[in-house]
Amino acid sequence: MQLKEFIKQLQKIGEKHGEDAEVIMADNIPVVAPVFSSDYPNKKNVVITDEK
Repeated sequence: MQLKEFIKQLQKIGEKHGEDAEVIMADNIPVVAPVFSSDYPNKKNVVITDEK
C-alpha cells in the first residue's frame, strides 16, 4: 500500500471515530513511530514499529 492511500484511510478512521484514537499494531503493541527504511531492495518503505 502506498503511503498516500494509507494516510487517506487513517483520515477516514479519524473522521468517523475521533482523531484522538491510539494506533496499536495487530500484535497488540502500541506504536511508537513510523520509520523510513531503505533496507528493502529497490523500494522506499515506511515501517510502523515499536522500536525507537
